[in-house]
Amino acid sequence: MKNANLPFIVIVLILSFWLIVARKERKIAPIIVAMCFLPGDTAIVIGGLHFQAVRVLGIIGVLLIFFQQNEHSTKYNYIDKLFITYQLVGTIIYIIASVHTTSAIIYKGGNFVDSILLYIVFRHFIKNENDIKFIIKCFTVCIVFLLPFVISEYFYQENLFSIVGRTGIHIRAGEVRTKASFSHAILFGSFAAALYAPLWEQFKNYRKKKYLIPVFLSIFYTYVSSGSGPIVCLAAGIILVCSFNLRLYSATIAKWGVAIILFVHFAREKPIWHLLYVRVHVKASSTGYHRYMLVETAIKELKNWWLLGYGDVGPDWHLNYWVWTHAKFTDITNHYLIEGLRGGLFTMILFIFLCYFTVKALIRRSIHVEDTSNQRLWWGIAVMMLVQCVGFLSVAFFGQITALLYLTIALAAMAEESFNSNRGSIDS
Repeated sequence: MKNANLPFIVIVLILSFWLIVARKERKIAPIIVAMCFLPGDTAIVIGGLHFQAVRVLGIIGVLLIFFQQNEHSTKYNYIDKLFITYQLVGTIIYIIASVHTTSAIIYKGGNFVDSILLYIVFRHFIKNENDIKFIIKCFTVCIVFLLPFVISEYFYQENLFSIVGRTGIHIRAGEVRTKASFSHAILFGSFAAALYAPLWEQFKNYRKKKYLIPVFLSIFYTYVSSGSGPIVCLAAGIILVCSFNLRLYSATIAKWGVAIILFVHFAREKPIWHLLYVRVHVKASSTGYHRYMLVETAIKELKNWWLLGYGDVGPDWHLNYWVWTHAKFTDITNHYLIEGLRGGLFTMILFIFLCYFTVKALIRRSIHVEDTSNQRLWWGIAVMMLVQCVGFLSVAFFGQITALLYLTIALAAMAEESFNSNRGSIDS
């Protein structure tokens, strides 16, 4: 974790003031700006405590909620409860399994607080489709303003985010891997790929050429991240947004998809993840074989991690299975897997269920909402979550991109709340 410099602190203070004075339906904007422009591994250190930008904004947001009066309360549902349970169980198991208990409590406890604070803020300040449209417009503005930073990094190897603590240019096989304000290029590319769907549906709703600019920029940012995973995510997003008219049959398509995957898995000599990681790749420098080895090793080592995971020790698989790479640690580039390695099989299953019910709620909202523009709006959010689920196969989320995941889950909980309210109105 890097200590914040003066520009970083000033920007956080400005965003905090913005959050305090903004109208309720506009309070998410400074969090989105922080998500896009402030590194998630830089923090303001006060008395040994680390305050990242999103953590500061989350604390202020919850305090604003606490001191507000006569506000309509949020009706929490099973998605909210599942999210909190997943976070709580993962935190407790990680601490139990860790060797350095105090540091594990500080690290995982901080992550737990961040996730809950941000989630509460999202759930409280996002109430309807107009709020979601405003959020997408915020992403639109941020994506446009990111352009000079990305051009400078990709074409001139100068990282303008050095002003807020992000340093270094990542080059692999002679190709610059643009990461902007994010900790890794794959995270930046996954972020851009996930935003493609809501940005495209925004264009479809307004039919104005200016809304094509952020769509093209999301594609450009995905490309310059120079990773196979983000490009595959973008391809999935493009295919899914083109499947808008098929959303009524999404359950049937999903069942057939699972059946085909199982058939291919048992029909091939090697497992399906060998096909996904080794046979299917976009970049010649892709590390797909490493990801294949991770899954293979996780299955072999299941008896060692299924109950409590590895805690803060982490797996040392690189010492036994790919020592020839001279890796200093086992790089877990799979979010589903890292949930298990940190919190055991139960935490992994909770996370998978959370992803499933999030997608289900978003698609159902897209089907049942009456207005066509809102149908496209919700479909864009559903695809955004599906693209993140694809991305989890090639990268473990950390840093500010996790805020995008919490935002998407909060939107699914809001969709479920609206669905239950409408159904209650009809029943009465």
